[in-house]
Amino acid sequence: MTIQRIAYSAFVAFLASLLTLVSVSALSSSDRDESADDDLDPITLEALAEHDGAESCWKAIHGRVYDITDYLPNHPTAEEVILEWCGRDATEGWDNKRPGVPHSPRAESRLESYLVGRLAEKDGQSARRDDTAEKPGEAVADTARALSPAEDERLHRAMLGLPLDGRYRGVFGDGGEMQVSVQFDLRDGRLSSISFRHLAYRGVDYLVLEEDDAFYPVRVQYAQIAERLEGEPMTRIFALYEPERIVDDVDSFSGATLRGNKVISAIRNGLNRGVYSWP
Repeated sequence: MTIQRIAYSAFVAFLASLLTLVSVSALSSSDRDESADDDLDPITLEALAEHDGAESCWKAIHGRVYDITDYLPNHPTAEEVILEWCGRDATEGWDNKRPGVPHSPRAESRLESYLVGRLAEKDGQSARRDDTAEKPGEAVADTARALSPAEDERLHRAMLGLPLDGRYRGVFGDGGEMQVSVQFDLRDGRLSSISFRHLAYRGVDYLVLEEDDAFYPVRVQYAQIAERLEGEPMTRIFALYEPERIVDDVDSFSGATLRGNKVISAIRNGLNRGVYSWP
């Protein structure tokens, strides 16, 4: 019995020591991260915005700036998906690989190998990872009050598998060419503020066409899609499988020949990628 007590006491002491070491290590790691941020080169938002393409792609995540140019060819999704985040703060996209699902610890570990600096605010101070933490004695504004699970509408919609209210961006590409890039807002499951950020096919950029161009009617038909989906429920996008129900025939271009499924794919891509910005 005495031997068992001694063994038990030794085991408890071992666990206590182990937990102490883990706690000290975590605190030390946090201190090292904070100190390391101070040693990083400050990068302004203006400087970050200069690296917004495949030739040089930088993005900011939680106050740190990463040059992921060399990683672009290895990214598992289409290149245009990740290019959307180049040259700006990409924290929202990083924390929502899918709605409410962040990137994995393995991806975060890999990301650190591309670290080049810290994001600086306009006053020259670093946008630290803990800059949103409440300071001791600081009152929290009513507008920033944390919602309870019973109040959180975003949580409710996510639990039901419904798209969250917010702004979305999605793309459709084929054969290595991005053909459609669409931006839209969702409010209570209804579409609004639909616009095309990119619209092209076989080298023709429809967004820059003039009225006398042979393919200008196609641009008009895409504009009709955006106009006629405005205020409609999300399920209305499936009517684009029969685009003649949505758009008019323009000159010699029949609505039946319009590839509405590209727009469907781009919108669904946006939903899969998650909220681009909150309302």
